[in-house]
Amino acid sequence: MPEFRLHTGRVVLTHNDQAETGGYHRGVSTITAPSGATPAEFARLLVDDVESLTDELVERILAGEHAYAESTLITSEELREAVRANLDSVLRQLGGDPDDDLHAARATGRLKAEYGFPLAALLHAYRLAGRLVWDHMRAACTDHPELLPDIGGDVWRIIDDYSTAAAEEYGRAVADRTTRHTELLRVELRALLDGVLEPGRLHAAAQTLQLPATGTFLVVCAEAGAPGTSAGASSAGEPYAGIDRRLRDRHVAAHWMSDVQTRIGLLSLSTPHVLPQVLELLRTEACGRVGISAPFVAPLDARDGLRQAELALASLVPGTATTETYGQSALPLALAHSPAAARELRNAVLGPVLALPEADRDALIATVRAWFDCGGSLVATAEQLHYHRNTINHRLRRIEQLTGRDRSDPRAAAELYAAVLADRLFGRE
Repeated sequence: MPEFRLHTGRVVLTHNDQAETGGYHRGVSTITAPSGATPAEFARLLVDDVESLTDELVERILAGEHAYAESTLITSEELREAVRANLDSVLRQLGGDPDDDLHAARATGRLKAEYGFPLAALLHAYRLAGRLVWDHMRAACTDHPELLPDIGGDVWRIIDDYSTAAAEEYGRAVADRTTRHTELLRVELRALLDGVLEPGRLHAAAQTLQLPATGTFLVVCAEAGAPGTSAGASSAGEPYAGIDRRLRDRHVAAHWMSDVQTRIGLLSLSTPHVLPQVLELLRTEACGRVGISAPFVAPLDARDGLRQAELALASLVPGTATTETYGQSALPLALAHSPAAARELRNAVLGPVLALPEADRDALIATVRAWFDCGGSLVATAEQLHYHRNTINHRLRRIEQLTGRDRSDPRAAAELYAAVLADRLFGRE
């Protein structure tokens, strides 16, 4: 450790040939000051020797912190400049020249965050700086031990201020970097789903999103703000909030983005064998309507996947919490392809029923819907609606009269079923 000797009329600062820290060779430098100098004057002396102290601190950091010694990100010049700026600023503060904004510390915190240095390594470097300054100040005051408590308090208070400022800026830089990265992912995902990526740009987008060139992919389109609760729903109603960990457990990577009414996800499955598990997870975690595309093998097909997922969602009954995979149910999907045509079919078949007073209209439509759900069984329909079978039969006959469709005729029954389904999906705006 460097030795400082107090002489009559002057303070002589002398470095040993062999420093204890690291055992490196160092020459001799001498600085003088009036006898009886204050701790602040000692600190100002060290400012004059900041170049030599910077070299010493850099060597201590490289010897004591592996993250710096092993890094190939930061150059030796950048490390030395950051060390010198902080050491000079710390010593000037000890000498009575405060830096309220702690510019050097904040610049260092941001630099280390941008390079991806661990925060613990950054804070350790500040502790090493504090130890170096304390060692030199303590040695200078060998004959004045009564000054040591104040000096120690000042040194470690300032080091704590610098560490805190660097850590705060480090945190802000990490947050900024995360925000920039998240925005980049969102832009690339949006471009992929919109189909505006040229094949030449696909490779770069896939790298950013960490997607393989080929694999097993799904697009998920989940209704936002839907009623119902689920373990995957946040308090704000965001569908599938927190599901990423459970997907990772099944070796599935997911990228999400939100539109006004939906949350859209692009899922990359490690193997097609996990597809049933993923579909079951999406089903159990659904807090509203969820449409899922058919599996596809290339990221460039994500646009078609999104269209399929949107149609699958539109084929589900509003107000339900369930999932639908594209192609799973043919008729609802056919109606979802053209909501306007579905409404025209509804009006053409059910027009006289829809013209009834609300109570009559709803009772008749609920009855015929339940009858279809129960496979055409009067007994099951009566049990489901808690009415006598004669009441159910009377309502069904009335629907036949109003619509002109005999439910015993398969073609008429098909039209009636399609109209009732269209009313369920798209009839109530």
